[in-house]
Amino acid sequence: MIKPMVNINLNNVSYTYSGRLEPAVENVTLSLDSGEITAITGLNGSGKSTLARLILGLLKPQEGQVCLDNRPVNSYTLAEVGEKIGYVLQNPNQMLFNTTVYNEVAFGLRWKGMKGEELKARCNQYLELFHLWPLRNKLPFNLSEGQKQMVAISAVLALEPSCLILDEPTKSIDTLRKKILIRVLRDIGCLGTGIIVISHDRSFVDALGGREINMVKGKITAYETRR
Repeated sequence: MIKPMVNINLNNVSYTYSGRLEPAVENVTLSLDSGEITAITGLNGSGKSTLARLILGLLKPQEGQVCLDNRPVNSYTLAEVGEKIGYVLQNPNQMLFNTTVYNEVAFGLRWKGMKGEELKARCNQYLELFHLWPLRNKLPFNLSEGQKQMVAISAVLALEPSCLILDEPTKSIDTLRKKILIRVLRDIGCLGTGIIVISHDRSFVDALGGREINMVKGKITAYETRR
């Protein structure tokens, strides 16, 4: 499926949390385009997750501007941003709320109006992808942390967003599912999905290829492109 283009531009963006002296993100200028894989790396507290929240409009920059498709991101509703960008949180427990694994994947699709055989086929596709189909009737909160992580990722992938932001997606998953995730992300990137991955996982970042952006104390300190 050919996806609509999504362009994200940050221009001299800074953000400081209340009660803090040092900015979490400082004077960041960056462009992210459809079909591009970008890994954002850096130590804990370097500003990676804050940068993602600024892109999504969950935080408003105190300086500079974040634009999504040439419009300030704060001119969109969160639902409108969600139509363009899928976001997988670092902690899957903050995303799971349905009574079965199947319903977790189906929920967003139903909200978008999908039903019947099309809904079943899409859910089956993404549950099978990560070997979750045998768990489809399980309560998500009874799963292992790695399984929860894959359910959360599957639910967002099933929506087939134009851009995808994943925060530490390999934190709890095994080697097999990590390899599957790498293949899936590279495949959908080739189909035009913009992918932004926040990760400490060196082997995962290297296997994805694309561009790497390193952050230190809220600033971008290095760019590297790998293929």
